[in-house]
Amino acid sequence: MNWNILDSKLIKEFSFKNQTELAEFLLKVAKLADENDHHPDAEIYQCSRLRLKLFTHTENGISELDRKLAKLIDSL
Repeated sequence: MNWNILDSKLIKEFSFKNQTELAEFLLKVAKLADENDHHPDAEIYQCSRLRLKLFTHTENGISELDRKLAKLIDSL
């Protein structure tokens, strides 16, 4: 898992060939997040780049749920 930790958040950046590929990936992430009752922050920039941030608001930091979702995202 090559996620970085910054400001008590797991952060990973992804690059895609185009906006469609990014959107398809983000939809898969959203489905995983809903299934795991977790809600990552997602930032799209430069039209084909995505930055995901995982953290647990109630703990104000990284929890096991964040780590679990990160592994699931990596499996996509």
